[in-house]
Amino acid sequence: MAERFPCAQCGAQLEFAPGTTSLKCPYCGFVQALVVSTSGVVELPYEQWVHADIAPNPNLQEVVCQSCAATFSLPPNQAAGACPFCSGNIVLPPHQSGQIQPRALLPFAVDKKLARDKYRQWIGSRFWAPNDLKKLAMVEGGLTGVYVPFWTFDSHTVTAYTGMRGIDRYVTETYTDSDGETQTRTRVETDWWPAAGTVEVPFDDVLVLASGRLPPRYAQAMHTWQLGGLITYANEYLSGFQAVRYDKGLQDGFTTACEMMQPGIDQAIRSDIGGDRQQINSKDTDYLDTTFKHVLLPIWSGAYRYRGKTWNYLVNGQTGEIQGEAPVSPWKVAIAVILGLLVLGGILYLYMQDKGH
Repeated sequence: MAERFPCAQCGAQLEFAPGTTSLKCPYCGFVQALVVSTSGVVELPYEQWVHADIAPNPNLQEVVCQSCAATFSLPPNQAAGACPFCSGNIVLPPHQSGQIQPRALLPFAVDKKLARDKYRQWIGSRFWAPNDLKKLAMVEGGLTGVYVPFWTFDSHTVTAYTGMRGIDRYVTETYTDSDGETQTRTRVETDWWPAAGTVEVPFDDVLVLASGRLPPRYAQAMHTWQLGGLITYANEYLSGFQAVRYDKGLQDGFTTACEMMQPGIDQAIRSDIGGDRQQINSKDTDYLDTTFKHVLLPIWSGAYRYRGKTWNYLVNGQTGEIQGEAPVSPWKVAIAVILGLLVLGGILYLYMQDKGH
């Protein structure tokens, strides 16, 4: 049975109001306050839970709407949406999926109107886009508010490495140029020495997208999340929005997190090697005291059409950050290239004139 949240005043279904801690009736305006808690925002031990993770169910879910009693199916990884018969809000109880359940979420703070305004500002600020983009970009299907699953990982990494430390020295030499004049030039030579050691790097809240339902390169690229605002998961926050379950499991999520940690580990190794240049020949990393959280983060998903092609964009439902792409004007690029060549030609001309004197 799908859960619903009826209005105490008119019986319609309440929806979560972004930017508040309340459910609100879209018809009579009745407001029902929610109890906000952070008790569920806890780190769980990775090693204990990774073996308990259940693979996503590939089968459709049969749902009974409590508003109109209709029976219908939801996609396997969708946890909230709308009844196709009465359009009532549908929120599935978490225990139905058998997967690791989200214990925390970030509520929507940006409503649909503000998300649209952010889109208009963004589409109008695309410097390389065609001049008529803002006028001709037609919004397709409006905006859909989605709670998207993410993993966050904490880990204390200890990495043993071997490498090479490079020390630069400057060598000055003389040569005869094409005019027969003696000139001097300085070149850099590097002496290499073996290096080895161990570095420790702690990581906190490495954020990994756990669903492929939204364009991954945009959803994963969002970087303005303020995870300090996480609160305890409650079904009420999903009312009026869609929500999807993860299709990237805990183990796969941690593999991705390890890849995301590598640049930070490499930076620590290079700093430990020292010198002017560094080479990393080998490294072996242990991930200690690893913990995780399964969280839902709010994203507005939208698309627009320009000259027959559809372009996707996402709006961060907490901060208003936009990730997406826009068409590029070939004329603007061509003009920029031509101007760059003219500037370069002018610099070369002045250089040759100066050398001639």
